[in-house]
Amino acid sequence: MSMNRPAHTSGISRIDQPEKHNHGFFVRVQRSGKMHTAFFTDLKLGGRRRALAAAQRHHRKLLKQFKPMTRRRWAELLRRKGSSGIVGVQRSVDRRFTEPRVVWKATWSPKPYFVRRRQFSARKYGARNARWLAIRARIAGLRSMQP
Repeated sequence: MSMNRPAHTSGISRIDQPEKHNHGFFVRVQRSGKMHTAFFTDLKLGGRRRALAAAQRHHRKLLKQFKPMTRRRWAELLRRKGSSGIVGVQRSVDRRFTEPRVVWKATWSPKPYFVRRRQFSARKYGARNARWLAIRARIAGLRSMQP
């Protein structure tokens, strides 16, 4: 199965599966934790060019239907369960030293293409307090984000 994304159209992928006689464009948009998908086949729509045009129309319709996601809202989306239960806050063990060092890290992006991190030592602050400080740093970092 080959999947290629057409140029200039994020959210639309080309799917060619000759062994299954499956050729077309797959549209995918995720909003509020729900995935919205559609498949546009070359055969039913009269060729590759028409299938792509139909997929692009459907993609634009989906984007109009849902409000755009801000950088801050995207940063707050829960993607997977980390060790803290808070997005952007995780427990980390640095094993480069003779005695491993445990830290809690907070990560955020105040402006596009720029990442900020703060880490708090469990040995210095205590495990609970280090986690709490990392969560507070993450919350303050999210407030400083530009749209």
